[in-house]
Amino acid sequence: MHHHHLPRRPSTGIFQLDLPTLSPTSPAPIPVLCGVTLAHGTWLVIQQRFDGSVDFNRNWTEYRNGFGAMASFGEFWLGLEPISQITRSGGEFELMVELKNEAGEYGWARYARFGVDGEGGKYQLAELGEFSGTMGDCMGNSGGMKFTTVDSDNDNWSRNCAQHYLGGWWYNSCVFNNLNGLFQPKPGGYGIHWNGWTKAATYSRMMIRRK
Repeated sequence: MHHHHLPRRPSTGIFQLDLPTLSPTSPAPIPVLCGVTLAHGTWLVIQQRFDGSVDFNRNWTEYRNGFGAMASFGEFWLGLEPISQITRSGGEFELMVELKNEAGEYGWARYARFGVDGEGGKYQLAELGEFSGTMGDCMGNSGGMKFTTVDSDNDNWSRNCAQHYLGGWWYNSCVFNNLNGLFQPKPGGYGIHWNGWTKAATYSRMMIRRK
């Protein structure tokens, strides 16, 4: 990851990120979205949801490669392979999660380290550092977990959490958190959830940056 491909000053927009190992035969920069938070500076956005326009109930290949409408600043998932390549490109990375709950309140969670293993390790959430924030440490339950999708069951439940909660995630035994679930579940059902804070968030953004 080359710093000169990303903005040094606070900027929002699409930038080209040079990750030659993504495609060794024909290296090409991948587009990434940089976003600004009022209190926490500029980050690289890896997931964004706010209107339910993109279906997040996808298979392994789609979660690996990424999907959605990033180019038009819509809902998207950057892709496990780009996320893995970025977090393994040298240096330490941190994670920021922003959510808006059913009552319209915003909350955030920040993890001092964030690293995702490669596909051979099922994109295990290999590094998850110290928590700070306003929503409680739900992601800690996912630390060390491999990624699960509807067609690749790597969680600790006897069944498949992704099939049950309709979205790929670093599930442990399912219900602690899942930011890739249904955008609008049935009343009382689990959607974009962060246990103890929201079961059906109306806004979600996951962001990373090198420390």
